[in-house]
Amino acid sequence: MSHELTTQAEQSLSKLAGRFEHWRRTRPNTHERIPESLWAEAVSLTQTLPIGRVARRCRLSPTDLKKRCQASNVPMTIHPHSPEPAFVELPSPGVWATPGDEPVLVELERADGARMRLRYRHTPPPLASLVQAFLEGH
Repeated sequence: MSHELTTQAEQSLSKLAGRFEHWRRTRPNTHERIPESLWAEAVSLTQTLPIGRVARRCRLSPTDLKKRCQASNVPMTIHPHSPEPAFVELPSPGVWATPGDEPVLVELERADGARMRLRYRHTPPPLASLVQAFLEGH
């Protein structure tokens, strides 16, 4: 998923969460059902964002949101709570010592919260391919 698409989805989620809050504050009856238009927007966002994130930000039941997604046949983005670590094999370009032989630390974080740390003391691996693979979730 591209960074631009994620950013747009996050902005849409913030706006939707605001609409849910407005509805909750202004509804005439506390037992009134959530309007279908709000549900439809929440379901739509699960195509690009994890169900848990959408449910949490909009203060919805993740189970109810998932049921609505399944009922509408919308493909959901599902991110496990503790993902299996995935490894990307990087070819070794050779070993050259860095000045002072001090370790270098690279930290990456995806929009879904997944993080990766890469610490190396010698020539860096091909970071462009590593970053791309991590951000695409491979």
